[in-house]
Amino acid sequence: MNFKKDFSIEKQNLLQQADVKVEDKNYTSDEIRNALNSVCSYIMSQSTKNGDLSKLMIKYNSIIDVLSKNEY
Repeated sequence: MNFKKDFSIEKQNLLQQADVKVEDKNYTSDEIRNALNSVCSYIMSQSTKNGDLSKLMIKYNSIIDVLSKNEY
């Protein structure tokens, strides 16, 4: 999987917001798993009081799906 080729610019920006390095390379299973963990940690670190958590879950849902399918 290549994050630069497999994700749109918008999705790449979301990954970067979650501290995932987006490069034009083939990512290993471990790197994909680490990216997935970073995304999930980023989402879970947001506040539930103002609805940020649920908004981010919706924003990142398709990214999580793609990473989950490609992590093994």
